[in-house]
Amino acid sequence: MKNLKKLTAAILAAAMLAVFAGCGDQSWSYKTDSVSLTAGTYIYNLLNGYYEAYDLVESPDEAKDILKEEVTDSDSGETKTVEQYAYDTADETTLKMIAVEELFKSYGLELNKTEYDAALSYTDQVWSTVKTQFEDYGISQDSFKYCYAEYTVKNGQVFEHLYGKDGDEYVTDDEMTKFFKENYDGYAYFTVYMADVDDEGNSVAKSDEEFEKAQKLMDEYVEMINKSGKTYEDVVKKHVSEYDLTSDPTSSGSVKKDDNTLPTDIADVYSGLKEGEAAMVKTGEEAQTIYYFVYKTKSDEVIDFLDTDSDSDSDASGENETSENASVEVVETADSASGNVFIYPLKSGYSHYSLLNEMKGDDFNDYLVEYANSLNVSKNSAVVNSFKPKMFVD
Repeated sequence: MKNLKKLTAAILAAAMLAVFAGCGDQSWSYKTDSVSLTAGTYIYNLLNGYYEAYDLVESPDEAKDILKEEVTDSDSGETKTVEQYAYDTADETTLKMIAVEELFKSYGLELNKTEYDAALSYTDQVWSTVKTQFEDYGISQDSFKYCYAEYTVKNGQVFEHLYGKDGDEYVTDDEMTKFFKENYDGYAYFTVYMADVDDEGNSVAKSDEEFEKAQKLMDEYVEMINKSGKTYEDVVKKHVSEYDLTSDPTSSGSVKKDDNTLPTDIADVYSGLKEGEAAMVKTGEEAQTIYYFVYKTKSDEVIDFLDTDSDSDSDASGENETSENASVEVVETADSASGNVFIYPLKSGYSHYSLLNEMKGDDFNDYLVEYANSLNVSKNSAVVNSFKPKMFVD
């Protein structure tokens, strides 16, 4: 599950907190009548707040006093010191944890064991690398497990309950499709490398005949799409056959219309294409030469996120590489010398959950803030005030 974006603590300034000043009980930091969070949970949130602010400092290594450096929150535009940013973020995040716990109970949800076990397994691996440092700060393994695994899963379940099918704020498939088409373009490309290896293992350029073949085929592929009405799959089938490949060489996915993250050589050409158009890009010289066949996908060819519940078929970048484990219908080529080569439909690289999170993540944070504000949350000042961001500096 993905962590949702944080709002600024300014929104929470009016939160109603029953502050227990001087309380001697060190076992909790924030609580309601039915939910109690540990001191370690607050410390973990303070640590995350500190590092989040640290990353916003332009030249942190040159700062004389990192805690007094001023940073600007990208969401709110508010400027504050690193120290205050850490305090505010820890307070906000801990309150939102309370809100999620209360909502989880009120919705009658049960912890998804499959997701929790997966998160817990990863948490155990991470803990082995941070154990000494975190225990020095006062973060126990149990507190870490709660923040890193249990809360993350519960947060996602509350989110899906609210915006998923039958939820109070249900987002329809048509709304998601409309959002995707308005904000994203699809892409697909494959490459031909013109490097070869000589008898001594050195990288050398391929023969002139190979260069001529690559250039001729790339021009032909572009014409197939732009003039002959052929599909991208038709081009890939021909390319697989021409080079006797054993797998589809395609990289495909989606990029934001206003934030093209494709490799520069491809992006410059891609940005000038219309949906359903293709182009050839040649970079480098001699053995460093690379030919790219670039295709701007039609919107309907990449709307696949409505049929899946997880990110299992895409990597963290949102790019989909052809995989024999991909849970999509495939088409077997009949004209390839290599036989069993499969051409996979283009994919957006986005799951239903990841796109829904992008659409409603900020709204969800607003909702958690509002809900936390309506609760009678007690804050143990004896615990909270005893931990300061300076403990994380070096």
